[in-house]
Amino acid sequence: MRMLLQRNFWVIVLLIIGAVGDNLYTVKGRTHRILLDTDVDTDDFFALLYLLKQNRSEFEVEGVTINTNAWTDAGHAVNQIYDILYMMGRDDIAVGVGGEGGILEDGTILPDVGGYLPIIEQGITTGGHCRYRQAIPVGQGGRLDINANYGIRKAFLPQGRRKYTPLRQPTAQQVMIDKISEGPVTVFVIGAHTNMAIFLMNNPHLKKNIEHIYVMGGGVRSKNPTGCCPQNASLSCVPQQCGNHGNLFTDYTSNPYAEFNVFGDPFAAYQVFHSGIPITLVPLDATNTIPISKNFFDTFEKSLNTYEAQYCFQSLKITRDTWFDDQFYTEQVR
Repeated sequence: MRMLLQRNFWVIVLLIIGAVGDNLYTVKGRTHRILLDTDVDTDDFFALLYLLKQNRSEFEVEGVTINTNAWTDAGHAVNQIYDILYMMGRDDIAVGVGGEGGILEDGTILPDVGGYLPIIEQGITTGGHCRYRQAIPVGQGGRLDINANYGIRKAFLPQGRRKYTPLRQPTAQQVMIDKISEGPVTVFVIGAHTNMAIFLMNNPHLKKNIEHIYVMGGGVRSKNPTGCCPQNASLSCVPQQCGNHGNLFTDYTSNPYAEFNVFGDPFAAYQVFHSGIPITLVPLDATNTIPISKNFFDTFEKSLNTYEAQYCFQSLKITRDTWFDDQFYTEQVR
């Protein structure tokens, strides 16, 4: 999701606002239980903070499950979520990550398998080729920066008592089973779909408790996916990304349509989309309609009245300051 973070930030917020708004008009007087499945990229913890600011009598975050076969690694991702929850006074929220199990050749799903590897790579260990994750850079602008949130996480966030503990950390499957078993829940999937897909494959009897799944991912309508040249360019112009292309920037030439959340585990996305559960999809091309403008950025900078606002702004600012070109601010698409 990195290439279009400045747009994705708003789409995820609007995705949640839309879900919240829909629920207000469907069932009144009942607390809406929420489970968030995330890869803990920058825009994802913006979404988490937005959810945590809602009235808990109406919208209650029950659990956060983490997929670590994409932009973040287990320990860093879990600790950032723990620190955010501690800052927000929500140490009661369960946090689960990936899993140590696997899927056998006969289709048997071992306990606690989850988002360390895409489904096609699952075996009896967490070692594998991680063929999809290879598209994500390790260094600058990739997992190293996202794991540490460019160094801001430890410099800013308070640290509570909860820490990532290998082999003792609750797994995503444990948290999903516990929370979904308790009753009706709404699920937000804003990373790769591995955790959710394996839950659905292994627990079909609990599917009835999932009222709706909101997905941030995919691309539906693409324009000029193979690239284009600026207007009045010379004949020697080499086509660059333009229009509503995908965001797989490390392999754009061979896969111009791909979007990271679906690309990270295509088979898992297939399982979720074909689950029969009502799904609302917010695709990548929707992000082109609501970019972050300089006016928004400047206004945000003047409104840092809470710790969570300060953390979001610092994270957004470092993203802008390390952006790969001079196009961080874009014109509003009309």
